[in-house]
Amino acid sequence: MFDPITGSHGGRLVDGVTFKVSPGEILGIAGVEGNGQTELIEALAGLRTVASGEILIDGVEITRRSVAQRHDAGLSHIPEDRHRRGLILEYTIANNLILGVQRHFSKNGIIDRTRVMENALEEIASFDIRPPNPLLVARALSGGNQQKVVVAREMGRSFSVLLASQPTRGVDVGAIEFIHQQLLDARAQGKAILLVSAELNEVLALSDRIAVMYRGKFAVVMPASEASEEVLGEYMIGTKKGNAA
Repeated sequence: MFDPITGSHGGRLVDGVTFKVSPGEILGIAGVEGNGQTELIEALAGLRTVASGEILIDGVEITRRSVAQRHDAGLSHIPEDRHRRGLILEYTIANNLILGVQRHFSKNGIIDRTRVMENALEEIASFDIRPPNPLLVARALSGGNQQKVVVAREMGRSFSVLLASQPTRGVDVGAIEFIHQQLLDARAQGKAILLVSAELNEVLALSDRIAVMYRGKFAVVMPASEASEEVLGEYMIGTKKGNAA
């Protein structure tokens, strides 16, 4: 529950939003950008302070925990802006694949380069990152392969909850299909996934339930089987009211 997340000018960016994502479920969030989706995800990921309310994973409260502690609790996060939040473009693929979890690849404060390279080769193969060169800097990759590096880091490790924010923004069709399949496979493995996308066809194709966010609130939450672009569009612009319970 989030009530509220407050903006720099005192406005409520997310107000009274309460929801649950179950294991083996994708909850999609649709909405015109700027209605609180970014702030909601950042609060869940630990990048923004929650004014009140609580966040739980498997019944354990993580509301005041750090980003690293949330990772350890089973939370993964694919950020909406891979350049700003997901990658260091001048770092190698291998180093980007351990961002945020370097402590798991070090002993007495010294990075184990052999383990880093082994991890990189494994993730490059599993997530079809091209070219398959762990020493290549991220800046040299296409947008789709940069995004695969982020997806590999967040989904290649143990997690129970995934925040996937605009996971296919600015990538080619082949990468879109690959990332979609990774999300569906994770759902089949019992992961809980919160998907935020500006693409209605993506939300409709992947989600089990869909919430529409409007002015910082959930305007409606409905089964994906009952949703359509037309229906969601009416909630997105506020011309239709619904029950967000």
